[in-house]
Amino acid sequence: MPTDGPASPKPPASDRLFSRTYVGLLAAQFLAAFNDQAIHAAGMFYAINTQTLSESTAIALMPILFYAPWALFCTLAGYLSDKFSKQRTLLGWKVAEVAICGIAVFGFWLGTDAGSPRAGAWVVLSTVFLMGTHSAFFVPAKYGVMPEILPPHLLSRGNGLLESLSFLAVILGTVSGGVMSFVFLRRETNIGLVLLGLAVLGALAALLIRRMPAANPSLAFPPYVFGPLYRNLKTLLTSRPLCFAVIGIAFFTFVVSFMRATVYMFGESQNPRWDELKTSMVVGTVALGVGLGSPLAGYLSGRKVELGLIPLGAFGMVVGCVLAGFSLSFIPGFVTCTILIGVSTGFYLVPLFTLLQYRAPKSSKGDMVASSNFINVTGAIAASILFSGLVVLAKAVEFIPRVEEQDRVAVGTLDEITFVRGRPVQFRVGDLTVGSVPDEGESFHLWKHVFGERPPQTRPEIEIDRTLDEGKEAVVSKATVRGVEHYYLRPAEKDAKAHYDAQNLPRFLFLGAGLMTFGVFLLLWHRVRDLPERARTLVFGPRFVPEGLSRVPGDGPVVLVIESADPGVIRAVRSAVDRTVAVFEPKADVANDVAAAHAVFARGDVVGVVASAPAAAEFAGHLEGLHLRVRVEGRMLTFE
Repeated sequence: MPTDGPASPKPPASDRLFSRTYVGLLAAQFLAAFNDQAIHAAGMFYAINTQTLSESTAIALMPILFYAPWALFCTLAGYLSDKFSKQRTLLGWKVAEVAICGIAVFGFWLGTDAGSPRAGAWVVLSTVFLMGTHSAFFVPAKYGVMPEILPPHLLSRGNGLLESLSFLAVILGTVSGGVMSFVFLRRETNIGLVLLGLAVLGALAALLIRRMPAANPSLAFPPYVFGPLYRNLKTLLTSRPLCFAVIGIAFFTFVVSFMRATVYMFGESQNPRWDELKTSMVVGTVALGVGLGSPLAGYLSGRKVELGLIPLGAFGMVVGCVLAGFSLSFIPGFVTCTILIGVSTGFYLVPLFTLLQYRAPKSSKGDMVASSNFINVTGAIAASILFSGLVVLAKAVEFIPRVEEQDRVAVGTLDEITFVRGRPVQFRVGDLTVGSVPDEGESFHLWKHVFGERPPQTRPEIEIDRTLDEGKEAVVSKATVRGVEHYYLRPAEKDAKAHYDAQNLPRFLFLGAGLMTFGVFLLLWHRVRDLPERARTLVFGPRFVPEGLSRVPGDGPVVLVIESADPGVIRAVRSAVDRTVAVFEPKADVANDVAAAHAVFARGDVVGVVASAPAAAEFAGHLEGLHLRVRVEGRMLTFE
């Protein structure tokens, strides 16, 4: 594949998994992923609580703010990752993360302590964009450095653990963003201070990463900013293994963004509406599943890129999405489905990331990952646009009915407003008093609060415009939604806004996600035609250890001369190579077989020939391309 310059000599990758550099990378990226998601969730809830954005707008806007920098800066991110040492890139962006969290502290302070909630909310929302920028530069270096610190046979295991910890950070960050929004309501400056402290720890962890030479120090800055992007996209989409990887990863980004927005909407549509704590905990269960599935996928991959995991992962994702759509009324069952989706996603994701790292050109791995991120962000933004479009369409056709409200049931001074755990429970406007304060002895059980079935609602639901404080003129509207009374408080100078009952939409969104997952699996199956067979080999076949797989290129004609006719060995060879292998056992007349083999080459696949076949030597002699012998010794397959 073409590169922009010669690669610098690299120190040998560690032959053990837990080197100082790898541990430093794990810690640095864990804290980076945590802060990414915590700011994402806290910023969204802060914008909603300050009435800066509506619920639906905030849910749709967050992925765009976070992922847009991945598209805007992908060329620059790839250039810096390959031009300079990835150690310097990783450390530099960890320091930048400290500055970004400092801006978040200022935003929360401005909105909470300085009395400018909307201005503070927009400052916090800007840090979501800045953390997306941080990720746009950090992620190419993170994934690009993996082949420099680990040998090929440890890449799957290393990626499994990396992804597991990444999604554990996503769980904790997502949940913590909601929990802190819940606990520190009207004291949100504390959220910024917590994130700032974690950013400092992450920068210190990055100091453990050893120095390493740049992958391509002679790389010149492109005269046309998006010129390298066009070239890299062409490379990614014309190489069969790389195209396979980026399509799968882009869909992963799409479906995760789509399902996260769906779960947020599900929480907002509940009656009573879920608080930040419960919503964040349920969203985090998907990441919990990925955290469980990723290391298992790394273990099952052994010493190779195990594409047979992808059908298993896709099947689990489809089943999980469909079952989730039908279990929304039973929260424990719904949470079980989201964990299943996460575990299956780990199976789906680990081999694709490993394949991308393994097959990207050595001197431009960071550039390729950055360009892949451009495709990923297209998927994430497409998910947000699709989600918003479906919500607008559902409202237009009245699939989401508008709540009929009785406006101005009370007008006067807001004399009293009482909050419990961040939610308004009682207010008095003029002569109207609504709600009650729970008994002091009423205990709070986290498990029951998040996963338990709630008793029938007896208290009214109260929603208040957060710009409205005690002593100001207020207007009260009232509606009855599914038997529960809802009261909406707003400043007297504001008009009433429409409210909708979106109870039915999340079920169809989950079913749609399952359908889309199945469609993308069919596309991947078209790219690698033996995916189901690889899954069967993984589950039922004997385990072989492959050696020398790096000799098999990702593109071009390749002939594998297999020194065994054992069907189990042949299945193992097909499973080991990340391209489809068509195996021939030529007899006396090889003309038809040779023609069929050229058709295999034309598709971009690999030809295998059983060495013991009567005309194997004659058949192989008619085929141009790289010839490799596959020796079989016990459970070892050696490509040489």
